[in-house]
Amino acid sequence: MEKDLGIMRYLAKSMERLPFGWGQKMKWNNLSGGVEEFATMLEPQLDLRNEANHIDRFNKDFAKQPDVIFPELVEGYEASKDVLVETFCSGVTLEDFCEQHKDDIELRARMCELGARTMCEMIFNNNFVHSDIHPGNILISPDNKLILLDCGIASEYSERDHDLAINVIAAFIRMDGRRAAEFLIENSNQHMQETTGEQALEVEEYLDEIAEISKTPVQGDFAFKKVTMYINYIMNSASKHHVRITPAFVSMALAIKVQEGIALKLNPHASIIRVANPIIMKAEAKRLRQGGFERWKTIADDTWRDFKVRRERERNARL
Repeated sequence: MEKDLGIMRYLAKSMERLPFGWGQKMKWNNLSGGVEEFATMLEPQLDLRNEANHIDRFNKDFAKQPDVIFPELVEGYEASKDVLVETFCSGVTLEDFCEQHKDDIELRARMCELGARTMCEMIFNNNFVHSDIHPGNILISPDNKLILLDCGIASEYSERDHDLAINVIAAFIRMDGRRAAEFLIENSNQHMQETTGEQALEVEEYLDEIAEISKTPVQGDFAFKKVTMYINYIMNSASKHHVRITPAFVSMALAIKVQEGIALKLNPHASIIRVANPIIMKAEAKRLRQGGFERWKTIADDTWRDFKVRRERERNARL
């Protein structure tokens, strides 16, 4: 695997040196950082003791949520680098569950909400995210509980990266693209000031471009989807205006994208924002207790901005 990662690192650096502006685009999209993020997630999989630690952490994080099940470590069989003994979890695949209950809209909606709430808790509250969630790693138990398998890849972010990612994603969920862009620019400028001294270009134009994502009134629960639906647009705009994108944001956005697809399979009319908002508020309250006055001021500013954005959107919707 080291050889494979070495090749990926070489290719990333090479692409960042491409002519005609392509290299600059790769640089500001932080392609090398993405490779390192991938390596950070992948390398621990070679040692099953890391997966054992992940299983233990997930079970502790969701100990008070009996509807969410992870495998458990079997007492008396200590994990080694090559061997891991865990409990067997009985259930049906997501596809089979949907087929078996295709006429039970209420049950499917409940399971969809459970899945969305579980992912939001991981991202916004626990800062410990199952990074390999896909239909093959999800089962539904006979008593309709959510089972998550294969915990080998998990992401835990630094406080700085976690704060940034959830601030950006929360701003998009609240339909405030401009605020999301402000967070991205502030983080980029801080990082680049510490390294190359470069700063973002044409800041107001960048803010307007990202704000446009959440400006148009749309029917239904669209705001959560826009985090990932416009990821390519965000990346292109970032490279144009020299805004360095942190891999943590991209990683979380992709996790949300996968979760969105699973949620919509269970319930095409899922209201993810209704599930996400209370969890975001809980996470913000926790950070407020830890962050003092400056955190309080930031949240107050965000709340006022959120109110103004919603009022503007309602006014636009009536036009």
